[in-house]
Amino acid sequence: MRIAQHVFMLILFLLSGYSLAVEDFSFDVSSYQKKNYRLGGYIDYSLNYQKLNQDAAANALFFINKTPPDSLTQNTGIIELNGDYKWDKWQARFNFHSEVYDNELVSVQQSNLYEAVATYQPATGITLEAGKKAIKWGKGYAWNPVGFVERPKDPGEPELSREGYAVVTADIIKSYSGEIKTLAFTPVLLPVTDKINEDFGQVEHNNVAAKLYLLYKDTDIDVVYLNQGSRSLRYGFDFSKNINTQFEVHGEWAYFDEVTRQLVSDSGAVSSQTGSTTRWLLGLRYLTDNDTTIIAEYYRNNSGYSAAEMKSFFTAVDSANTSNNTALLTTLSSVGEKSFLTRNPGEEYLYLRLSTKEPFDWVYFVPALTTIYNLGDNSYSLSPEIIYTGIQNLELRFKATLLYGDNNSEFLEKRNDQRYEFRLRYFF
Repeated sequence: MRIAQHVFMLILFLLSGYSLAVEDFSFDVSSYQKKNYRLGGYIDYSLNYQKLNQDAAANALFFINKTPPDSLTQNTGIIELNGDYKWDKWQARFNFHSEVYDNELVSVQQSNLYEAVATYQPATGITLEAGKKAIKWGKGYAWNPVGFVERPKDPGEPELSREGYAVVTADIIKSYSGEIKTLAFTPVLLPVTDKINEDFGQVEHNNVAAKLYLLYKDTDIDVVYLNQGSRSLRYGFDFSKNINTQFEVHGEWAYFDEVTRQLVSDSGAVSSQTGSTTRWLLGLRYLTDNDTTIIAEYYRNNSGYSAAEMKSFFTAVDSANTSNNTALLTTLSSVGEKSFLTRNPGEEYLYLRLSTKEPFDWVYFVPALTTIYNLGDNSYSLSPEIIYTGIQNLELRFKATLLYGDNNSEFLEKRNDQRYEFRLRYFF
């Protein structure tokens, strides 16, 4: 299996190199005519080195009663293919994602149809859609509290494609000449059975969601809703406003009627707590005169874990690991993967990203620096990166992620405390 995967990734690399080497100097008039179809995507190879934190709670629960390795080296190959076809009032589009990765512990191949949507436009301002669609609600860059009908982002890689859900939806758009310039209504039907959207929540529900959009003067506003069904009742709103051509502010607020949290005491006793909650976000995006982009967001999750609650969980893991209590470690592992060890399980975070185009006359280079800071326990990740785009259709990236914090804090208890990645991505 591993040999096959390495060969697969080598083929991807060679194909990208071959595509760069071939140039077509012929002139074809038809290539300038508008086509009713589009086909594109990318192939991607990355080499990832992780230095594991031997004392981290995440490793104690992954390697129960075993010594974690010092490091892991992972090779990953990805093909993402997307396209669309238009005819008359119809359109069909798709996004296919296939991935293979291999490290010292696992070898995995997986393929998913992220999107496959049929669209019909019976009249101007009316669009009907059915199929698997990645709906994206919210104005936040790293988090989306109002993303009720989508899979969550990875704040460390928020621009990656995500798999959608099977839905039936519509867009009804009207334009006006007053202070409300545009009004749009988007209803969504999301069924859940044991074979359709089964990972969305409880089965045998026809979930109904809706978004009302309005452009009021120069402010974008969305009001969103999801009925009680596979998930609890929730509603909220978001906004985005351009202060000027360089400065934008945005925010989101969401109410959740019922959220269940699992709590763990220092001794390892597990309990549950259920109640209503809110989550909200406030952020900005600013472009400086020298082409530096600043993105900053504050995220508050009132159903997240406080520093004291996180510490109790990590203390219980440490005690169980020291005493080789396999049964308790197994229980804590099950609890942790759904709560304490998920992405950003805490109460409040600060996200900051700085990126600048071609500083110091470094042509085709875009350096960036990203941090995600847990304001509860003062732990954080720091990710410097640099992207090179000097070769047509090819993007090279080197990224490091370093984790800091005290013992029993979120980021210091993750599986690795250092991660380095080189990525080659060819677009076609």
